[in-house]
Amino acid sequence: MHKPIVFSALLIGLPAVPVAAEDATGGARAELRGGVAWSEGHTDPVLGIATGYDFDLGDHTFLGAEVSGEKILTEDTYVELALTARLGTAVSEEGSLFVNGGYTFTHHGDGPHLGLGYEYHLGHGGTYVAAEYRHVFVDHHQANAITIGIGTFF
Repeated sequence: MHKPIVFSALLIGLPAVPVAAEDATGGARAELRGGVAWSEGHTDPVLGIATGYDFDLGDHTFLGAEVSGEKILTEDTYVELALTARLGTAVSEEGSLFVNGGYTFTHHGDGPHLGLGYEYHLGHGGTYVAAEYRHVFVDHHQANAITIGIGTFF
């Protein structure tokens, strides 16, 4: 199975992307993520990508918007797309805590989602690692996911 190898190579190469970027925690960003999703007694691996923009609101607070796509790595599943808003605050010089909410489009139906996450900024170049929990509310199908990602601000 080549998917884990390709995903690992992308994760290793991503920190090199922002070579000319400033030390940023706001602005445009891109992220690769992977983790686990569970629903109705099934637990499966998930891979995804996201891009977004965070606006600095001052006093260590930010407001952002994100578009993401995630794929549960099982047969008969499709890429799930999501539109998400997030609101966060710095909890240390390197870390930010955020809440998010939005709308997810799935093969089971469409519905809102809510989540909570943490970003740890790795220093120069805008690179960060993130962890996030998300719950998707669809009429007859609810799902949960925990992902870990690596991303960069541009």
